[in-house]
Amino acid sequence: MSDTTSSAARGTSTLVLQAGVSGFLRILNISILTRLLLPSDMGQIGFLAIIYGYMQFLGALGLNHASPLVIPEEEDAGRLGRVKSFLKRSTLIILVSSVVMVLVVLLLAPYLFGWTTVSSDLIYLVILIAPFSAMEVFLDSFLLGRYDIRRLAGGRIIFDIVRITATIGLVLLGLEVAGVMTGWLVGEVAAVVVFGTFALRRLKIPSRIIQMRPILAFAIPSLLFQLVDVTIQNSDKLILLFLRGEVDLGVYDVSLRVLFMLSLLALTVSTSLYPILTRVRLRLEERAEADTKMGDVVAVLVRYVLLLLVPISVVVALNSKVVLMILFGPFYASYPNASLSFSILVLSYSLWGVVYALHSVLRSMGEARFFIIIGMGVIAFEIVGCWYLTSIMGLLGSAIIRSMYIVILFVTAYARLRQKSAYSLRSAGGPALRIGMASLVSGMLVLLVAPTTLVELLLWLTLAVVLYLLLLFLMREYTSLDFRIARAVLPNRLYRIVDWLEYDNPVERTSEE
Repeated sequence: MSDTTSSAARGTSTLVLQAGVSGFLRILNISILTRLLLPSDMGQIGFLAIIYGYMQFLGALGLNHASPLVIPEEEDAGRLGRVKSFLKRSTLIILVSSVVMVLVVLLLAPYLFGWTTVSSDLIYLVILIAPFSAMEVFLDSFLLGRYDIRRLAGGRIIFDIVRITATIGLVLLGLEVAGVMTGWLVGEVAAVVVFGTFALRRLKIPSRIIQMRPILAFAIPSLLFQLVDVTIQNSDKLILLFLRGEVDLGVYDVSLRVLFMLSLLALTVSTSLYPILTRVRLRLEERAEADTKMGDVVAVLVRYVLLLLVPISVVVALNSKVVLMILFGPFYASYPNASLSFSILVLSYSLWGVVYALHSVLRSMGEARFFIIIGMGVIAFEIVGCWYLTSIMGLLGSAIIRSMYIVILFVTAYARLRQKSAYSLRSAGGPALRIGMASLVSGMLVLLVAPTTLVELLLWLTLAVVLYLLLLFLMREYTSLDFRIARAVLPNRLYRIVDWLEYDNPVERTSEE
């Protein structure tokens, strides 16, 4: 097995495991908060999270996108001193940009947020988190760029544990929404300390000057792409808040936070493979094979995203009311159209995962202009459509529009890849059908049992996953690459099982390898 395949398999599987742990912790956190706080409080948290998200990436100034491109090139050339210089100079730039941004937003806060009923003290508190959150995002990407996966995964879990513990503890002390914001601040400070320590661990060498101007020339345009991306994901929430109020936003935002786990898994797979996608594309271009071979890479990435997300989406969508009832209580399960909206959203998020994968490939191909043009069009569609449907249907209208723009993003990304002769859906048709059938049967199992407690739900979800994997195996939905990845991920003592599965059920070797 090649070193690249082994490294990618181990790194991606480690980050997927970390994403699963982080997703579980965050769902547990929101489940506890929905029982401690009012739905209107959850709506305020949803609004403050929007401010938090914008300031986080704006403060990072796009340098988090530059890390996975700059660092591997410098390390491959043996220029670790320049990597250290990149870390030092980026840190200084982010601190300056974050402080300036905080001062500007603090001055403009009455004009930017005066239309809401959220306390100005809460808004000021979330604004002050920005420098720490921007540094956390950059340091996270710095460790990814160095492919320091174990420390990256460990740091992310520490961040989640600290933030969740602080958040719940402060809410129990009676601080309510302010406790949640303070918990976020504590988590970000802890993450900066942990990630910063890890980042410097293997850089105890003299620093060599690296020119930041060409790096910023790449980073700042990527900032515009991220601005478009974050706006797409938050426009419907702002419109829902404006038209329907904090309670509707609270119910909607709670659903989206559950779906964040699906996004996290897809984003983890896509971002962890992004440096590798870039290297593959460059090698193919050197051999003049980019047009004929890049599609194989895309097909593999899309297949693994579908394998991860489709079963979760189908099982949860078929049992949406049960999931909402067990996780968040009767109010969220019985709120008008909440269960239907949740089912629509969770199904669409499988496609959202594919969009992440396709966009990662397009980013590795330098398609910045495409993202901006399509993103602006989607924002216009979202604002008009969401304003109309939400005014009539409430949060169901917001859910429908979100699902529709996910479809638009998928169609445009696929069309662009087809235009560049980089991908065809024909290679994904068979796997998608088998994955869908196995997921549907597994979801029906949970639906027929109808669990009523968290323990029962977890038990039957586990059995559904086992059934899903068994059905995929019986339908021969496996490739030689699956076995290679299994050997890279699993300990040596399990190789005999992998060998037995592969050689007793042979598959043709494909270009996926």
